[in-house]
Amino acid sequence: MLELRPILSALWRHKVSALLIALQLGLTLAIVSNALVVINERSERISRPTGVAENEIVAFSFMAIPKDYDMFAAFRLDLDMIRALPGVASATISNHVPLSGSGSSSGFYAEPNQETGAMGANYYTVDEHFIDALGMNLIAGRGFYPEEVMRLNPSSNDRPKVAVVTQKFADDLFPESDGNVLGKSFFFGNDDQPVEIVGIVERNLGPWPNSSIAGRGAFYPAIMDQWFFYIVRAEPGQRDAVLKLVEEKLAERDANRVIIARTMEGEKAQYYAGDNTMIKVLSSVIILLTFIVALGIVGLTVFWITQRQKQIGVRRALGATRTAISRYFLLENLMIAATGIALGTAAAQIFNGFLVREFEQPTLPLTVTAACALGLLAVSLAAALVPALRAANISPAIATRSV
Repeated sequence: MLELRPILSALWRHKVSALLIALQLGLTLAIVSNALVVINERSERISRPTGVAENEIVAFSFMAIPKDYDMFAAFRLDLDMIRALPGVASATISNHVPLSGSGSSSGFYAEPNQETGAMGANYYTVDEHFIDALGMNLIAGRGFYPEEVMRLNPSSNDRPKVAVVTQKFADDLFPESDGNVLGKSFFFGNDDQPVEIVGIVERNLGPWPNSSIAGRGAFYPAIMDQWFFYIVRAEPGQRDAVLKLVEEKLAERDANRVIIARTMEGEKAQYYAGDNTMIKVLSSVIILLTFIVALGIVGLTVFWITQRQKQIGVRRALGATRTAISRYFLLENLMIAATGIALGTAAAQIFNGFLVREFEQPTLPLTVTAACALGLLAVSLAAALVPALRAANISPAIATRSV
């Protein structure tokens, strides 16, 4: 208590520099705490289970050179060949690749002839091998029978009568059913043709994992002669070898086309490139701001110690211990830091309110703000520790000779 009065007096004499450091700490706390929330939200988004064997899957498509190319015959021959290749666990054909950022979606209804209240969801056209090929977990019902798989083209009015859906699709469209929707029917768009649910897979985030419809998926037993991909799941550890082998065999089987190959892991990385960049940028900002704050505290403490060498020498001559001298400067720094943290806590919540309102960013919990405050307080004390120890080692004789 005896040290507080001279500390407050000293801070009042240097109120501008002390206030600047406090404001710097407060601004850093506001930015860092909100940045950590965004980083955590993006990291959790990227690490979510996708529901597919993303690290084992490769996808292929091709562009045929002849105008009268028989697409359906090519599909049959290609898939038969691919499934017989070594290292291939399963293969299917689909209109889109999950996690790729490119897909199809529509509105779905629980009742026929509805015009409002549609539930948005992704949909795929696939053959009977799609569950194994995508590595999904079938939790109820069955997959498709070969005879259920239809051939469709853009001018076709036919539509499959059965579907397999994700658990999230089932829960959101039929919330009163507790997920038990086998045998129920839904309606594509506002028509009256029922589609019976014959199976439920645990999870599939779909082509747009960051969208509001992520996780809602419907799979139809159909093959389309446009917008198609061969989705091939390799045996564990064989993905790269399978990619090279399948690409070579497709080119050998028919030279009248251009083969395009990609990995699902690469598609996912490309889709989340913006999120990963955001995480790296915000992490760099946190490190940079913390370093600048620490540097400012070190500089200010050193400056004050230099100005007070005579005062320190007098105190040492009167019997003040090195511990007392160090404690004085640490306590002085603690008071500045506490003021800055108090301002920063309020600023962090105000700033977060703006981000939530304008950019739909996650809410900042007080626990995160408190953790950031303790971290910055520790950084502040650590930054002041070395100059404080240096002040404690000043010799009374040297200090009293300096004017």
